Amino acid sequence: MALPARMNTARGIRAASAAAITLALLTGCGDNDAERGAPVAITDVATLPKAAIDQSTTASGLLPLSGPALCDVSIKQLTYFTVGPRGEGGVEASAALLVPGGAGCSGPFPLVAYTKGTDVVKARTLASATDSETGLLIGMLAARGYVVVATDYIGFARSTYSYHPYLNAESQAASNLDAIRATRSIVASQGVTLNGNVLLTGYSQGGHASMATQRAIERDAPAGIRVVAAGHSSGPYNLTGSFLAGLAFLPAGTGGSSVFVPYALTGFQKAYGNVYGNPADYFKAPYASGVDALLPGALGFNELIANGRLPVNLGDLLTDRAIADLQNPTTGLRQALDLNTLLSWTPRAPTLLCGGARDPVVLFQNARDAQTAFQAVGVPVSVVDVEQIPDFAPQFPATLTAEQQAAYHGTTVPPLCLKVIRDQLFEAVRNP
Repeated sequence: MALPARMNTARGIRAASAAAITLALLTGCGDNDAERGAPVAITDVATLPKAAIDQSTTASGLLPLSGPALCDVSIKQLTYFTVGPRGEGGVEASAALLVPGGAGCSGPFPLVAYTKGTDVVKARTLASATDSETGLLIGMLAARGYVVVATDYIGFARSTYSYHPYLNAESQAASNLDAIRATRSIVASQGVTLNGNVLLTGYSQGGHASMATQRAIERDAPAGIRVVAAGHSSGPYNLTGSFLAGLAFLPAGTGGSSVFVPYALTGFQKAYGNVYGNPADYFKAPYASGVDALLPGALGFNELIANGRLPVNLGDLLTDRAIADLQNPTTGLRQALDLNTLLSWTPRAPTLLCGGARDPVVLFQNARDAQTAFQAVGVPVSVVDVEQIPDFAPQFPATLTAEQQAAYHGTTVPPLCLKVIRDQLFEAVRNP
């Protein structure tokens, strides 16, 4: 039986607290704001010649989408200052900086800021010559003449921040914006010239983060940063709607939701302090114990399930109280979800939303909801379903096998959407 939703006079205090945190992120924190985007360190990781990139994209099957490499690519790890989700200054984050170069490949280059999909392993960095997501960015973008900066977000890799504020729109935007600032600040010392055009893209969590970044840049007009196009892929832009829609899939939940949901809820509690009083309010035994320190950590997705730290089914994790609070718009949980839903703003730069209609992890309805919301304020945003592109049709049979369903969100769609965004959007605006 569902417990009644909590209603008390603290409701207004909770809302005011969330608003104050958001304001701190937008306006900075006094002297700490001067540090935002300041580079801390840059480290060479590897330099990949064109032949090695082509060998890699051929082996992975990416070459027909990416095309042959036009540039060598240097991989660097950039560490920089940003802010925490409560506006705390002096927070360090790291990013991969992918720099094209070599014979026949000279700038000025456009800059792409990329935000990654959901990760639960704290030590992972995109500044790696062996990371598959980084390999995709090299083949599709850096080797084709784009400088790419891809933030690890706070709470990962070189960041010592105590947690990652998952699906926290303003925090993700801050990490990404400050990665752009750090890149613009340091590239000249690396012998690289940028042409002034900034392009945004990201996938899954990163689609939500890249849209949040576009909103923040267009709203706040940070000095010298001009977004000329944004392509967001498979993101939960309608975050409240996504959580509510997920109730229809209980007890199983949507794909991966037994990890994604506690990741979001524990992060919201740490950032806003008003979501639940105790983890046991929202998470059933034995999972409540230690859940607030679980994500990100040392275990990957499969290990979290195999080691019994999280269940397979979302219904085995959430309490009746959590489900009731999710459906009550006055609770701290719903306030957090509403605050991080990205439908109430007006895009200015050309914007494309990409995804797949049968995505079992992030429902394609998110793209439709965003398109409808933006059309209502007079902005025609393009939406692309990769299943409707004739060249991609062989990858999407009428009935997907279990293996194809499992690969759909994390493996099949990302390179297809990145090709659509590059070819249909970025190529047209890459140069001033």
